[in-house]
Amino acid sequence: MSLVISADSHIIEALDLWTKVLAAKYGERLPQLVSECNGEPGTYFFTGLEYVNLGAVEPRDTKDSTAATSGMSDALVDKVNRSNTDPAIRLELMQLDGIAAEVINPTIALLTMRAPDPRMVFDCCRLYNDWIADYCSADPKRLLGSALIPTDEVERAIGELRRIAKKGLCNAIVYTDVKPNMKPYRDRHYDRFWAAAVDLDIPIQLHVIPGQTRDPYTLQTPAERELIPKQYLAIMSEPSPILANEFVFGGIFDRHPKLQVILGEREISWFPYFLFRLRQLEGGLGESLRMWKIKKPVDEYMRTQVWHGFTDDQFFDLAYKVVGSDRIMWGSDFPHPRNTFPNSRKIIDRVLKNVPPKVKADVAGRNAARLFKIDPPKSKTEAAVPVKLRARPTRTKKATRR
Repeated sequence: MSLVISADSHIIEALDLWTKVLAAKYGERLPQLVSECNGEPGTYFFTGLEYVNLGAVEPRDTKDSTAATSGMSDALVDKVNRSNTDPAIRLELMQLDGIAAEVINPTIALLTMRAPDPRMVFDCCRLYNDWIADYCSADPKRLLGSALIPTDEVERAIGELRRIAKKGLCNAIVYTDVKPNMKPYRDRHYDRFWAAAVDLDIPIQLHVIPGQTRDPYTLQTPAERELIPKQYLAIMSEPSPILANEFVFGGIFDRHPKLQVILGEREISWFPYFLFRLRQLEGGLGESLRMWKIKKPVDEYMRTQVWHGFTDDQFFDLAYKVVGSDRIMWGSDFPHPRNTFPNSRKIIDRVLKNVPPKVKADVAGRNAARLFKIDPPKSKTEAAVPVKLRARPTRTKKATRR
């Protein structure tokens, strides 16, 4: 396993990223740091719609944790935090972890996509795209940024898609599900956007969070927090119905057979049940429901147009044959509380201990290299020399996701 690529890492954006540039235009509606929520003092980030309590999302080790960052010294924790604004430090940490390259997804910016003002959302996403492109320019072969593309206005979205392609960003995160005032993705209204993505060779990513399901980290009142289990399961499941209803049975894949869709932060053990239900819909059950016909078996769409991300799925060895090992990509989820740094290779070895060497090599790095056309320097593909870590709980103040 010489090549390890994280196809789903993250970055914690500067908390004043949007107010520094857009304050005069949008004022208090902008995503920004605030000192209270619902009358409760604290350190909160207003996303443009909801609030995240930054002081309540520190990572903590648990007995059943399978991928928790742990045992880091204060100096290493400091480097993790500083890596969000200093790509040189991030590259150093990647070398420490034995990671050849990373696809970097946003964190806070995913939440800002849920804000109700489409113009503000577009401006915030455009600003983020510039910021992450500049960050990744430090080493474009090893740092690959994901763009955010709101799809409220198709022509504007196509323009931004072309712009981010020129900047070298490697995929486009869109709304996981459209907002209530928008046409559904299956509507031909969006066909020019999907066609542009194919022409520009940019995969579309359906990542958890920027959809219509509220993130459990934004539930702050006691009554809201009673819904955390429900919301957690709902947000982790949101991309699946959209993939089925819009892209498969809604005809997007039929009209754009070269379009590639990535399901971000999903793991894979959900997929066998999902495929079972899709097969029912293309069979007798669908006929009884007077379902519209699709051009191919559902298995073929999954085999040729869908990619799956995973980090530490405990049931990987039970599901990967159904998914197809050439469509799965490992991701570290760095630097979120539940990520694999600095033990990524050990965790990959553990999760993939029961799979053939070729499958392990494919999902650990080769599939991502193929999709994103990554050709990292040879000297960066080998594991770094392990360092001895002092055992202690981690407290990473800036982390804002699971």
